Amino acid sequence: MEIEQIKKEIKDFENESIDITDDLRFNQKDLIKRIIYYYNSKFIKGQYDDQGDRKFFFNIVRNPCDVCTKAIDFDTKNINILTAKGGTELKTWFLERDLKFWMKDQRFGKVLNRIFHELPIFGSVVTKVIDGKVYFVDLRNFAVQQDADTLNQASYIIETHVYNPLEFKRIAKEKGWENWEDVLEEKEIKIYERYGEDDNLDYRRTIISDGGTELANDIIEQHPYWEFHLDKMSGRWLGVGKIELVLDPQIRINQIANQQVKSSYWSSLRLWQTRDTGTNRNLLTDVVNGQVLQGEDPITQVDMADRNLSFYQTEINRWLSNKDEITFSHEVTRGERLPAGTPLGSAELAAGMAGAYFGQIQENIALDVKEFLFKVIIPQFLKENNTKHTLRLVGDDLGTYHRMLISCKTNNEIFKYIAKGNGAPSSDQLELMKGVISEKVKKGKEKLIDLPKDFYKDLKYKIDINITGEQMDVRSRAANKLAALQAITADPTLLTDPRKRKFFRSWLEDGGLRLEDFDTEEEPQLNQVIQKGSGGGVSKPTMPTSPVSGTKEQRL
Repeated sequence: MEIEQIKKEIKDFENESIDITDDLRFNQKDLIKRIIYYYNSKFIKGQYDDQGDRKFFFNIVRNPCDVCTKAIDFDTKNINILTAKGGTELKTWFLERDLKFWMKDQRFGKVLNRIFHELPIFGSVVTKVIDGKVYFVDLRNFAVQQDADTLNQASYIIETHVYNPLEFKRIAKEKGWENWEDVLEEKEIKIYERYGEDDNLDYRRTIISDGGTELANDIIEQHPYWEFHLDKMSGRWLGVGKIELVLDPQIRINQIANQQVKSSYWSSLRLWQTRDTGTNRNLLTDVVNGQVLQGEDPITQVDMADRNLSFYQTEINRWLSNKDEITFSHEVTRGERLPAGTPLGSAELAAGMAGAYFGQIQENIALDVKEFLFKVIIPQFLKENNTKHTLRLVGDDLGTYHRMLISCKTNNEIFKYIAKGNGAPSSDQLELMKGVISEKVKKGKEKLIDLPKDFYKDLKYKIDINITGEQMDVRSRAANKLAALQAITADPTLLTDPRKRKFFRSWLEDGGLRLEDFDTEEEPQLNQVIQKGSGGGVSKPTMPTSPVSGTKEQRL
């Protein structure tokens, strides 16, 4: 790839605009620049007007961005690993716990937080995965075919890097780049990293300096970038962010605010008028306190009052209302008190509509994050955790592990009991089996589980991001919890009967809750089972010396 072609692509990207439709032109570089200026309360053409007066920036773009970030945010706790068809539930359960510990160590939560922070600002976020590590791409140094729908469809992707000599020397040695010593002789160390098809239709990565020194050139399967978009517009690659939506309200409010500031300068002046030519020219400096002025005509003060204050306020409120309508950042979504006299039903309706609006955006982003997890994050986790390692279980995780292990071992004992020709065990015999196993399993407040090498090999799983009920207010969630508790109290079989349990799970999810929050059924203790079975004349079932049986995988 010649350096002249790369520079031409960058020049076209920066200077040429694309036609989205008639009389609607778009330039990504200019928009990114304007967004950065506006988000930081700066004017592109300087902070002083033609008269040398300071211009004031009345920022209305930050708040919609913050509201959107809060509304679409979700965390690693919302990421669930489910068992796919033909998979092992116990293995999947271990994977979910192990993965969340690993993501916490890798600070993946900060990656999600930054994605949700930058999406409303720019409309798009690009991450780069190198050796399993996630890096964020600066859109100021990122050139892409502007009218491409996705990065996979772009004819070129170019990322510009500017290094100091020491940093470049270290990176060049780490990457094994060729001819890097020649780059040190260039005036500025600017490196272009380009991805795209060559003349032979091979997808190629080219790393070359601004002076034309080629550092790497190889054929690859795909680029290392991952894209996330808040909203999309047909005809361009860059997504639509909240700042772009309120460009006109921001410009108009700045005009009104600075006009009012200019007016306040005049209003603060004290001027007098008279027809007498003999009167002092400046009453503030040429007269003293108590002096009597003599003249043929009276001296009157010039009225400098601004009579347009109501107009300014009405105009500002009009554009602020337009901003709220465009970005869905009304009082109820900003957490502000509603105007006096607003009916409770109207407030709840507004909150519900806002939740539905942001919920749709959140769902679209969750699909992109899910693909990112499935193709990047989890494969890297499995790569780093394919050796023997230890998993620590405490609290609710330990209780869930005990219930799953007791259930697994009880099933093994039932199979062995039937295999001996004794038929199916009675309910009392089954309770006795559970009691014996429970006494041996439930020991200690924590447990260290040794997971063998390649434990997750050939694992069949699927990913679900549970965002249901994220926008639900605290009162509604508390009411749903109380309703769930009343339902369990009235019918405990909701947690044991398969059909009822399935229905109960769906009902909880509709209310923003999870079945695991209520699934705390404890296994019977051995002494309780013996007392229950005494006097019944039921013979003690034949039990093995150790309840552990089956394969190594089942013993976990």
